[in-house]
Amino acid sequence: MTASRSRRSYWAAVISVVIFSLPAVSWAWGGRVHRWVNEKAFQHLPMEMAGFERWSRIIAAHASDADARKATDPLEGPRHWIDIDNYPEFYAGSLSHDLDSLRAQHSHHLDVYGNGVVPWTIAGVTESLSVVMAGGEWSQAVLLAADLGHYVADCHQPLHTTANYDGQLTGHDGVHLRYEIHMVERYLAQLRPDSSLAVYIEDPLEHIFATIPGTWMYVDSILNADRQARKRSPTYSAEYYRIMWEKTGPFTIGQLGQSARVLADLWYTAWVDAGQPEFPPPAEVEVIANLEPGPETFDLVTVQGVVTMGSGVLDDQRMKVYIQDQSGRGILLFDHRLQEGISRGDLVRVEGMAQDYHGLKEIIGPSVTVLERGHPSPSPQVLSTGEAKDSRWDNTLISVRGKVVFALEDESWTRLHLDDGSGAVVVLVRSETGIDLDSVREGDVLTVSGVGAYLMEEGSRAIMPGYDDQVLRDEVVGEAKRKDSKFQGAPYSY
Repeated sequence: MTASRSRRSYWAAVISVVIFSLPAVSWAWGGRVHRWVNEKAFQHLPMEMAGFERWSRIIAAHASDADARKATDPLEGPRHWIDIDNYPEFYAGSLSHDLDSLRAQHSHHLDVYGNGVVPWTIAGVTESLSVVMAGGEWSQAVLLAADLGHYVADCHQPLHTTANYDGQLTGHDGVHLRYEIHMVERYLAQLRPDSSLAVYIEDPLEHIFATIPGTWMYVDSILNADRQARKRSPTYSAEYYRIMWEKTGPFTIGQLGQSARVLADLWYTAWVDAGQPEFPPPAEVEVIANLEPGPETFDLVTVQGVVTMGSGVLDDQRMKVYIQDQSGRGILLFDHRLQEGISRGDLVRVEGMAQDYHGLKEIIGPSVTVLERGHPSPSPQVLSTGEAKDSRWDNTLISVRGKVVFALEDESWTRLHLDDGSGAVVVLVRSETGIDLDSVREGDVLTVSGVGAYLMEEGSRAIMPGYDDQVLRDEVVGEAKRKDSKFQGAPYSY
């Protein structure tokens, strides 16, 4: 095991210093597929690593971070592929696995790094994961585990192993996107991982290179399937993707299932090489107002608060739950998957990864424990419409009263502008909430409660209500205040 770790250290160092020219185009499996691989890998882990599973949602949520880095890191792209068929010796089975040797051999006619370095990247990240596990740097370990899953999945995508990555050399232009995202995401529910347990891998680099011929062999099958499907459906209708799946589905299922198994093997290998350290308990509960994650800083945190917007209220496809604690500030709990059963008034404890997302504090991939149902909800902070646009109220329950000076309805939302004379604030009511605004007109005076939200597309802020009792016209405000409701003005303590 010591020798293997030394080899992986070498590849990690090599990957970090090589400079290359980045090709103009790069793809990867879609976000849903990458999350699937990271999630299913946990099914292969042995019981000794059960403590690692506590972070499964975080590791799935960060599954596409490596793709996002392509926009800012010119070294990132080639970490996702290897155009193995650009090496003549690959066909003879004599390709060197030493990156320096390849560069020396091919540098006169081929940019070896730009040709793709995914095998060496996987080996290097496995080594790095082992190092941070041994050092107890668990926030970093979670992120590296997510990245490792991304690279492993990409290495099992046949079109990530060929110079003809988009069929551009054979008249199949665009097949990359059609195959790995448009087709696979239509049939993702049919994927089933096996039940095998993770095994220790003596040499991750050699192991990954051993899988590449079995992945590359399907390149022609994808191109042939595309040719047949286009004959039947040149406009890429549902029939095109049905034929593509009929022809490629069996081996695609196999490749993605193998990705999850190999990923579990590498997580297990990194943990064993780290000395099998114990996984830590959840962090102590922190005050939401004191959380200060940076744009490049990700920390495992635990918070406790009362749900102000439950699951499925503001988004019926993804988890967008807001909680607030005694500090008077709230935070968004976000996951790409909808977590049901989290309701307004639930007192919850949350463990997840705190991050700054375009200036907004959120906890991504949260594990939520409901401590108490029907807990008194915090009263909203009463503000002027001008004050409501201040960033300090992001994610926090606030209330304003003002005249509707603008109203616009769309299929998925209704937008109102309220103004009490201090400046108009946007009220955005999503259709998922079911809030009835049919009788609201410009000139009406409304009292609106909701969470402060940042509209990134506009660079402005809004209030987002989620329930009927959070949008009240002036003539019904008095009646509503007389109702005995635990969600209005109740004391807040726990």
